[in-house]
Amino acid sequence: MANEYPTIWSNMRFWQSPLWCQHVRSIYFPEEKGEIRSVGWQAWQLFRRRRDADLIVTMGVRESMAYALICALLGLPSKQVMLEVFLDQPQPQSLLWRLKTRVYGWLAGRAVGLITNSEAEIHSIAARYQVPPERMRFVPLCSTIPPEEVPESPGPNILAAGRTLRDFPLLVQVAEALPQYPFRVICGHGDLQSENLPDNLQVLREIDLESYLEELRAATLVVIPLQPTERSTGQVVLLEAMAMGKAVIATRSPGMIDYIRDRETGWLVQAGDAEALQAACEALMNDVAMRQQIGHQAQEYIKQEGAPDQHAEALLSTMQGWR
Repeated sequence: MANEYPTIWSNMRFWQSPLWCQHVRSIYFPEEKGEIRSVGWQAWQLFRRRRDADLIVTMGVRESMAYALICALLGLPSKQVMLEVFLDQPQPQSLLWRLKTRVYGWLAGRAVGLITNSEAEIHSIAARYQVPPERMRFVPLCSTIPPEEVPESPGPNILAAGRTLRDFPLLVQVAEALPQYPFRVICGHGDLQSENLPDNLQVLREIDLESYLEELRAATLVVIPLQPTERSTGQVVLLEAMAMGKAVIATRSPGMIDYIRDRETGWLVQAGDAEALQAACEALMNDVAMRQQIGHQAQEYIKQEGAPDQHAEALLSTMQGWR
């Protein structure tokens, strides 16, 4: 099996997958699981190993661009597979944004291939950066935690967590309409600064990973309200909640629709629709059987399709074609 895969060097520390660790060489030592090195250091370490690699797999937008830029300035093929391609909000009136987009497209266009985080992003990235769609593949993400049986908390609560493109004003509106349910929000320092939050909404800022996982275990229902966007986001929270057998209500958007079968492995609502989100919350909080059934089917998805080794095998198989 080892000889079937190309020789790969990467800055991706995917230690949850023994298969990935067996077939991919990392610029990090095994004991450096939690350490984050500088962008420049990562790019240089990858460049040093480029000659001995069939492919260089880059994780992180800035890291990918830094490595690609070194290769481009030296006129060398990058041998690069990008695992993250950034789609920011369009700012066509900004000269700086247009310049950044051109440079990004130039560097992404020199890559051997691009892995997207949603099926929809293939079209969006092709349109934004003028990269041929046939050089992109969508590989579903996996849960960063293994499936676990989590008994429901005796006290009902609705949890929202995350930062990127979260529609917190919409969530506040729903919390105000449902005063009978406690809402808990895990977010960053700059989110939800309003002093007029409803009494049933508690904000937890910048908590550590273990505290976040404990909050997730205690949640009755998980909500991922997102702003309208062509970029995928929210999958980490979604997949971790699914691994714990939680029913999730999420905005119908890139990244969510790749994993949620509506009313089966989750519940989808339209962006900005407070009434639909409120109705979904009420329906699942009031119907224990439906909530538990959706949570069970979500967890089965993780067991069957969302394990780390399954994600690693999909990545490696895709990259075989880009050797």
